[in-house]
Amino acid sequence: MKHRAWIGLFAFVLLITLSLTPPVTRLGYCGDCRIHLLTGPEYFFALKEAIDNAKHSIFLAIYLFKTNNYPTNRATGILNALLGAAKRGVEITVLLEHSDDPESFINVENEKTGERLLKAGAKVYWDRPDRKLHVKAVVIDHHIVFLGSHNLTHSAMRYNQEMSFVLNDTKIANEVIKKISLFPKTPFKRRP
Repeated sequence: MKHRAWIGLFAFVLLITLSLTPPVTRLGYCGDCRIHLLTGPEYFFALKEAIDNAKHSIFLAIYLFKTNNYPTNRATGILNALLGAAKRGVEITVLLEHSDDPESFINVENEKTGERLLKAGAKVYWDRPDRKLHVKAVVIDHHIVFLGSHNLTHSAMRYNQEMSFVLNDTKIANEVIKKISLFPKTPFKRRP
């Protein structure tokens, strides 16, 4: 009987603790917490919320940004959040992977997304074709950093086994921007 009472007490304390713990996506309410691990779909919700709340800048470097016209597609949800941020006057800078193979699946998908971002007023760049940009990083308002394995694809943000971190640190955010800004790049252009 005592064993059941202890299990019941433990379950009660656990439920109270979980109910008082802020969601991972609520960066503004995490107290002293400065870094969160985001697995699987958590990444989508945290990134979309951060983009929706961006005040002045978004810096993004990504290997694959594959969108489509389906409203439930999570990569399209991120693209639409970026387009909304651009309309609010948020400065957006994007660096996309571009290989020297003109028929590359990565090139085709990144080109479609890059074109939409460019039309919305974002600064869009290709990395140099003789290098591979395999970074997956987003910096928002020079203090929120997303860094990890997630590409901006529906599969990565819905089904894949992915892991990324989100952290709130101005020094690290500026260091990420500085390092990625040094990568060789060219202005975004559509293929002829």
